[in-house]
Amino acid sequence: MSGVAVLAIAGWLAARQIRSPAQIASDAAPPPASDITVPVERRTLSTKVIVRGTVQFGGRHNVELGTSALEQGSDIVTEPARVRDKLEAGDVALAVDGRPVFVLPGVVSMHRDLRRGARGPDVEQLEPALAALGHSPGPVDGVFDAATQGAVASFYISRAFEPAGATNAELEQLRTAEADAATARDAHLQARDAIAQARRGAAPGEVEQARIDAATARQQLHDAQLGVPSAKTRLETATTLAAAAKGNAALAASNNRREQTAADADVVAKQEAVDQALDDARIAELRRNDVPLDAPISEREEAAAAVGAAQRAVVRAQAELAASVAATDAVRAGAPAAVRQARAEAVNLARDARLARAELRRARRAVVDARRMVTLQNARVRALARPQETNTLVAIADAAGDEARRTRAVVDRLAAQSGIRVPADEVVFLPQLPVRVDEAKAQRGETIAGPVMTVTSSQVVVESSLSVSDAQLVRVGDPVTIEEEELGIKARGEVAVLDRTPGTHKVDPNRFFMLVVPTSRVEAAVGASVKLTIAIKSTEGAVLAVPLSAVSVGGDGRSRVEVRRGGGTRLVTVARGLTAEGLVEIKPARGERLGKGDLVVVGAADGGQPPEPAP
Repeated sequence: MSGVAVLAIAGWLAARQIRSPAQIASDAAPPPASDITVPVERRTLSTKVIVRGTVQFGGRHNVELGTSALEQGSDIVTEPARVRDKLEAGDVALAVDGRPVFVLPGVVSMHRDLRRGARGPDVEQLEPALAALGHSPGPVDGVFDAATQGAVASFYISRAFEPAGATNAELEQLRTAEADAATARDAHLQARDAIAQARRGAAPGEVEQARIDAATARQQLHDAQLGVPSAKTRLETATTLAAAAKGNAALAASNNRREQTAADADVVAKQEAVDQALDDARIAELRRNDVPLDAPISEREEAAAAVGAAQRAVVRAQAELAASVAATDAVRAGAPAAVRQARAEAVNLARDARLARAELRRARRAVVDARRMVTLQNARVRALARPQETNTLVAIADAAGDEARRTRAVVDRLAAQSGIRVPADEVVFLPQLPVRVDEAKAQRGETIAGPVMTVTSSQVVVESSLSVSDAQLVRVGDPVTIEEEELGIKARGEVAVLDRTPGTHKVDPNRFFMLVVPTSRVEAAVGASVKLTIAIKSTEGAVLAVPLSAVSVGGDGRSRVEVRRGGGTRLVTVARGLTAEGLVEIKPARGERLGKGDLVVVGAADGGQPPEPAP
């Protein structure tokens, strides 16, 4: 029995090792193909346009000066605009021929000189600009009248400049009148304040404080009175030095002429010496040639030595002429610099004299102010020390008001008589203030020709451009995501400008300029290239989405997807929505069931092409 069992097992093993060709082919065949499926997603879909842009300050504007008919100078820039300066209303942007160029708010360009009787929109924007800076032009009526002239004078003087169109004597009167008007205005305001305080009643300690203030005012009056003699002395010294400097400038010019004359005469003399040396050399040469051939050697050597000496004399004379010419050139080159230096010193000392004269005026005005302050403080002490009766204070305030009006009228009258004007090249109107100086186009010493500077607003913008196809999708107001990875910036913004004409703002002729305004801070990225992502369309929240290849069209024209469930698949009718990012939004038809995670077929089970997707 055991032998039979062994033979049976051996036969079974041998049978296992023997296979037919059909079995071998069947074992080597690939497994049955299966459909390619992907899960249904629930997500927000959006169509995007992605471009690059440059962050910079917006509102870029080239500033040019108007042309003035006044003969004021040679249009040389003496103080250029300073890059990155922030310019507010009333600031000086630059100086030309020592005159200021003010910045004021307005949309009408300064195209003419404004003088008495001028009317128009430029005057209409000048008047409120002056009023906003505290210099009342009277009624804002668009007429450049005496009140407007007074406001212009007050504005220039407050900025330490002389208004154009007036003589030195007229300007002196104007400055004094303006100071008196300012003092009277302050006194009027203080008197009205004293009335208000009196009507409120004196609190404990106010009377004593008023007495201290009165004593302080008396001390200030004493100090102001002591300042007048010192100011007079400084004025006398400055005037003397200015006169001497003026004479030095004339002397320098005279010395220049004398030195040039002497140098020229020396050149002429040296040239004559060279000519004489050349003649002597030619004579020596002739004499050497006349020596007979049989003459003694000593005679021939003497003639040759005479020729050598004459030639050396020519070299010396030519060297002396060259030195004289060089000295003359040095005199011509250096003398004008000395003259300019002397004249510049004279100008500086004349300015010092004007400053000393202004200091004396201030000292005298300080005495007047201090005297009025003493009067006011004494009146305040009396008013606070007795029962609250305001008749006196009212009378003082009325008198101060009359004085303020009178002094203001004097300023207006003097301004009108002086013919004060606003030159077209001393004011620049800009529609948006403040602005930032982005580039100084006119440098110190250059003659004005074209724009003097480029300004931008303080608002940061992003400039970019779009292709023809992208420009058809983007609209003004579309939200934008602004990203700069290296700086770690991710901000929001919106499309503010999209030109419908290609090639504007220096972009490529086949692209469309776009301006994005950030709604959050991106100043750290100014000058950097950033990524702009513009959301064109978006679903409202998360929706069901599948790849485009998962959707096909049935014979009835409706869209459908093939869903794998259990061991088989079935077609589910759907409605299509937004297509973006290679996906399409789908909604199951009424009565159909479809949800996130369901597997949809995107590839054919037989290895062929998938169903034609829905258009």
